[in-house]
Amino acid sequence: GGPLHEDCARILEAYTFFRPDIGYVQGMSFLAAMLLLYLPAYPAFVGLCNLLNTPSVLGLYTLEPQAVACRARLFRSFCAQQLPAVARCIDEVGLMPEMFLIEWFITIFAKCLPLDVASVIWDLFLLDGEVVLYCTAIALFRILEPSILHPDGRSGPTAATPDLESISRSLGE
Repeated sequence: GGPLHEDCARILEAYTFFRPDIGYVQGMSFLAAMLLLYLPAYPAFVGLCNLLNTPSVLGLYTLEPQAVACRARLFRSFCAQQLPAVARCIDEVGLMPEMFLIEWFITIFAKCLPLDVASVIWDLFLLDGEVVLYCTAIALFRILEPSILHPDGRSGPTAATPDLESISRSLGE
């Protein structure tokens, strides 16, 4: 592991003792690691506990069906308003927002975007809350709109699935 690996593991272990009802859920390491980039271990642990206690994050980590379904409905609604052609394409191919939103939201985009971009999203999320997650998801779809609408031979849900590697490359340029 890297220089923060031990602190990250300790924070995650402490969290499992602090909230045994939730325990460790895949994706938490991204939150802990992101916090450790900016905070010493104990404040990062407190930040993780507070972050995971917010309604916008907790319902996703506990995989509450209502929380997941609500966020998928909200995303669909925002997508239909902002990117109607993309929304139609998503519906036509049967892509369910849950297929990508959960991973994006539970890591607050730290897993799928370059660190510098994810850091800005985190700053905005901590300032403005859950709306930032939806705005970011819509922005990613806006970036990928041409490839979603013209998928180069792909069909089915993969045709509309966001290609985050290409987003990461284009954001890095």
